Amino acid sequence: MNRLASRLRVGEKIGIGFGVVALVFLGVVWHDQLALRALIEDYRYLSGVVGARQTQSFVIESRLAAMREAAERFLVSRDSLLPDRVRAEGAELGAALAELGGIDTVSVRTVDLLSGLTRDFLDRFSRIEAAWRLKGFDENSGLQGAFRDTAHELEQRAVRELPQLQSQVLQLRRREKDYLLRGDDEYVRMVEGIAAALIISIDASPLAPEARARLADLVRDYGRNFAALVEQDRLIAGLTEEMDRAADRIGPLVERNLAEAEAFMDRSSARFDALSAERARLALSVAVGATLFGLVFAVLVTGRIVRPVRRMAELLDRMTHENPAERVQAPADPRDEIMAMAVSLNTLADHKATFHHWWRDSMREAIALRDAHLAGSRIEREEALTELRAALGGKIHTLESLRSVLQRECDRMLEAAERLGRDRPQSSEDVLTLRRAAGTLRELLEVLKSG
Repeated sequence: MNRLASRLRVGEKIGIGFGVVALVFLGVVWHDQLALRALIEDYRYLSGVVGARQTQSFVIESRLAAMREAAERFLVSRDSLLPDRVRAEGAELGAALAELGGIDTVSVRTVDLLSGLTRDFLDRFSRIEAAWRLKGFDENSGLQGAFRDTAHELEQRAVRELPQLQSQVLQLRRREKDYLLRGDDEYVRMVEGIAAALIISIDASPLAPEARARLADLVRDYGRNFAALVEQDRLIAGLTEEMDRAADRIGPLVERNLAEAEAFMDRSSARFDALSAERARLALSVAVGATLFGLVFAVLVTGRIVRPVRRMAELLDRMTHENPAERVQAPADPRDEIMAMAVSLNTLADHKATFHHWWRDSMREAIALRDAHLAGSRIEREEALTELRAALGGKIHTLESLRSVLQRECDRMLEAAERLGRDRPQSSEDVLTLRRAAGTLRELLEVLKSG
């Protein structure tokens, strides 16, 4: 890692630093976008599926209420326009159920069951409508109209032809009206009994046989029409009961579906709120982590630039007052401008140290030669010679150090010549000259070493 860093220029380090920091923050933005997209998808599902399911459940409930209200109003008022209203509301209810089934697969079974019950309700209502049409929407139509005409004719002829039967006819009509008002089967039996007694009274009357037969047939027509009317009432009552049972089965299902939709809406909203809070915390953590990473990385990059500069400043400051032995750590062939400055500074320090050592040893040599020349005794002369040998040893050591430096430079020249020969074969003559010069210099250094 250090070697890689030393191979990079200062601008490249700064560019890489800014690039890494930019990538980190782009990653944060990308993460935030992913979190935002997931949040949008969650709330789109909440509104498009869960909310739509709840809304459609409200629509189904309102359509069911409207259909039942129209059916009940028809049973009370027998308005001929209300059956179409019931069927229209049923069609709207069926469409709402189909739309609910198309939202998701959660309510498919409930939708199928509600659709079947709705069809049963409408089928029974259609049969009730047909029964009422047969019976007659008012007293002048259908079975009611025929029965009313027969009853009026019976009443008129009986009063006109047999005035003594007027009380029986009035009693018959009274029990008939009691039945029509109360619908109790007890009045049906009373009407049947009075009609049978009325026929007996007609047969025992002094009327001519043809008149008695016509009047008795009229009473029998009245009885048959009354029986048909009673039977139709019973049919309508049975169908109404079946329709009410179907409606009673639809209502709880619709309410349960609405309750499930509301509960699902509440659960989904709570879950999405929790997910949103968790994603917000995660996004904040990622942003804080990315910021800390960017700061640490920037500090590291800056430190790799600043630390060598600080060491060079310290070395320069010491070089102005002393001859330090420490050097700035740097590779041999750096691309980093600061490391190149460090290499140059180290070279300058080495040159200063070499000059200092050579100057010091030269001064020691001169002083030793002077002392040896001026020595008055053998001991003083030997001391001066010892100092002279030490000074010459120091100079030899300095020369040996210079020879080692030259040897390294010679090796670098040979390596450069080899690289140039591989990379630029067209300059082979210059490369050969450089290689020969470096070889000659190496041989001279070897001679100096052996000498």
